[in-house]
Amino acid sequence: MKNRGFSLIELTVVTGIVLTLGACLTGAGWRVYQNSSLAVSANNIRQLAAGAAAYLGDNNYIFWPYKSVDPERNATWWFGFETFASTKAAEGLRSFDPAKGPLGEYVPKSIRPDPSFALAGKTFKPKYRNGYLGIGYNVLLGGKWFLDETRVPLRRYWELSNPAEVVVFFTSAQVNNFQPPASRKNPLLEEFYGMDESEVTAHFRHRGFAMVAYANGAAGFLPMDESTRDTRMPQANVGRFAPRNSKKYLE
Repeated sequence: MKNRGFSLIELTVVTGIVLTLGACLTGAGWRVYQNSSLAVSANNIRQLAAGAAAYLGDNNYIFWPYKSVDPERNATWWFGFETFASTKAAEGLRSFDPAKGPLGEYVPKSIRPDPSFALAGKTFKPKYRNGYLGIGYNVLLGGKWFLDETRVPLRRYWELSNPAEVVVFFTSAQVNNFQPPASRKNPLLEEFYGMDESEVTAHFRHRGFAMVAYANGAAGFLPMDESTRDTRMPQANVGRFAPRNSKKYLE
């Protein structure tokens, strides 16, 4: 039998089938990614909320600091311990030990990185080489950005007027255009770990909503206040729950 190539009609039909299958698989893959990201965020939020409740019970219901520094200039963040040498390393090469953070003994190791960051590809700039949590902490509960109890004491649970409306943890990220390889012309998405009344650091990565854990132990979703969307990278869905300088959901 003689070998023959595809006719123009056959090639057109085959190409159409391939494109259709590709579109279906891409759509299915995107749904898998969304569900996977949602499941990871839900697990991380749940584990952190349970650990926070146990921590508060053991510590006179006083919240833990966002960050403190020892005499050797090692940093203890709310999510883990980082040596001074690591803080001076290049972005993406730093490392932290989650077991040595204030919640280390209260949160199991089942917390894992949210896949939404890795799937962001070249638009994502990691800070640490050993993972990205994707969750932020309410800094107004933890002594602001740097622990100084003479000026900003740690908050006590019983001081909160309505714990059911105070967010403790939330899906978090920020747009970075000031640290290489990010620049003003090339803003990148990066992990972030806190929010106060002015920072734009909530990540509404779940179909336009941020997942949150409230002080009373409940979890849910909050939409973005559109006036706060970070327009340097609008597609990243980074913003706030309430306008800047508002302490709604934070106190």
